[in-house]
Amino acid sequence: MGRRVVITGMGLVTPLGLNMKTTWENLLKAKSGVSYISLFDASTFPVKIAAEVKDFDESTISLSEDIEHFTGRATKFCLAATQEAMENGGVNLDTINPMMFGISLGVSEEVCTLSQFSDSFVEKDAYWYVKNGHVSSFERAHYMAQIWPIRRSGHITSNILSIVYNARGPISSSATACSSSAHAIGKAMRMIENGDADIMIAGGSDSCISEVSVAGFALLGALSQNNENPEKASRPFDLKRDGFVLGEGAGILIVEELNHASERGVPIIAELTGFGTSSNAYRITDSPPDERGAGQAMRLALQDAGFSPEGIDHINAHGTSTPINDRSETLAIKKVFGNAAYRIPITANKSMLGHPIASTGAIELIISILTIHNNIIPPTINYERPDPDCDLDYVPNEPRDHEVNTVLSNSLAFGGQNVSLVVERYDK
Repeated sequence: MGRRVVITGMGLVTPLGLNMKTTWENLLKAKSGVSYISLFDASTFPVKIAAEVKDFDESTISLSEDIEHFTGRATKFCLAATQEAMENGGVNLDTINPMMFGISLGVSEEVCTLSQFSDSFVEKDAYWYVKNGHVSSFERAHYMAQIWPIRRSGHITSNILSIVYNARGPISSSATACSSSAHAIGKAMRMIENGDADIMIAGGSDSCISEVSVAGFALLGALSQNNENPEKASRPFDLKRDGFVLGEGAGILIVEELNHASERGVPIIAELTGFGTSSNAYRITDSPPDERGAGQAMRLALQDAGFSPEGIDHINAHGTSTPINDRSETLAIKKVFGNAAYRIPITANKSMLGHPIASTGAIELIISILTIHNNIIPPTINYERPDPDCDLDYVPNEPRDHEVNTVLSNSLAFGGQNVSLVVERYDK
């Protein structure tokens, strides 16, 4: 047998809590993290709701001044989740070989709100200079404007974590939209299997609740416009679903080679055994009417883990609450699992968390691991009207006690980039 890959630490920052414990407790309470947008004035927008991280204290993130300037909201989420994961995993940097300590994160470029633009540039000057071709004359711009091309880059979060934690092994940044952090975890798994690293910080973060993102997704028709009832807006697999709700947050796992973890003497939380990835090669914003992309990712993950469809106890669905995605994912599950699809309980965490885009795969994998540890499946809330095209067991509205040893977690992204991960209870 090759190098086995295990999970030894986890950390969360989500709309339901600033750590893993609070997030899990609120999931089991079937609580929604969706409310009215406070990060900018959305009063004139057709979509006025999102799943924001609430009461996040940035002062808890201690950084040197030179790094602080490059650190945006999503990166600070990531640092907070990483701190929890490192403590949870008992990682002592003095005893870790930095050359075999890596980072693999799912990211997207930092979103610039209009207020940030105003803080960086003198707006009337910026408009005049760009219009007249005198870009070199931004003499009155704030320092933030000078470093913005670097700060907004997706890879900057991985770079900052490598500096903070002296990780000098392989560093990777995955930008594949909604499957970014799931890709990052899969790549960390492969790096450890191949001997490129012994221990890695893996997961992702995102915060794209801004004027441009909300307006853009709304114009695509992708967002729910249930402004009157925010907590009911995200309703995966329900007949009356009308779009997803933007979310934000971070999920970080300490992914480690089994012998390395054993030598450190730390508890092993779970084993990561399957990674499958594929592309739909279809459209940028739509899922294909057949199951080809999502189905292929699930089959490859099962094959990698050495499981038949009957070996999976639970599926953590991508479940965005869009009409097309939920129908397509349901079809893919039926094609891959056959008759077993009707007995496997499925949940959609986005019903409570909204859609935290690049960080969603990592957050949902951590929830999958907590499901294994507690033998309780969080519900899909707001499931009230069955859809004939979505006729599986989605654990509606209330958590369910259920023995869970193996979970398949799906991340199916805009652009058609799919990832499925298999995680299971650790068995010596």
